Amino acid sequence: MEELKIIRDLNKTIKEEYIVDNAYEFSMALVNAGYTEISDDIREKILFLKQICKEINLNNYWVISLVTYHSLDDIKARYGFYKKYSENARCDIDNLALSCEKGEAYVSLLARLGLSSEQMNCIMKTIVNQGSIVKSEEDARSIIDDLALFELPIDIRNQFICDNAEYFFNDYSREIHQVFVALCQKYGKKEGFAYLKEHPEYIRFGVKAIK
Repeated sequence: MEELKIIRDLNKTIKEEYIVDNAYEFSMALVNAGYTEISDDIREKILFLKQICKEINLNNYWVISLVTYHSLDDIKARYGFYKKYSENARCDIDNLALSCEKGEAYVSLLARLGLSSEQMNCIMKTIVNQGSIVKSEEDARSIIDDLALFELPIDIRNQFICDNAEYFFNDYSREIHQVFVALCQKYGKKEGFAYLKEHPEYIRFGVKAIK
């Protein structure tokens, strides 16, 4: 009962201070993390997010996660990484879901592919803009390896990845290996890739999309 009272009191304080209709989930997360009031570091993190984000909802999952469990320095580093590749001054809150460690892992992975600087920056721009829905670097590596099924020259492979990064690195693209296999079986490697190049949306929509 005492914990519920603290959550209610904190919710009331936050609603008054930030002029929001409801901050109950945010208040509950703060209390669960050991906060009983809005500390200065919490205020600093909220202020920074309000300055760099297009919109802030205190009950948004990523706002709660970042403010409650990450330091201001970490949030600033994530924003710096986003800004470096997106070239945008303001971001959506879920863009900051991409940690610097995960971002750098992607940079290392892509650097080994022999991409040009322009291609690298183009792909990383897509990755930072995807934010919370970007695949793990392990999944990304597996997908890139799967392209070997088509026996493509490196330059053609790299350009294809660059042109379709929005599909390749989206975590909602779940059947990529099966799509590649199905196209090779149905059309052969050369024609299968030609078909995929014409319909890259199959990467996102899966085997059922193949006609």
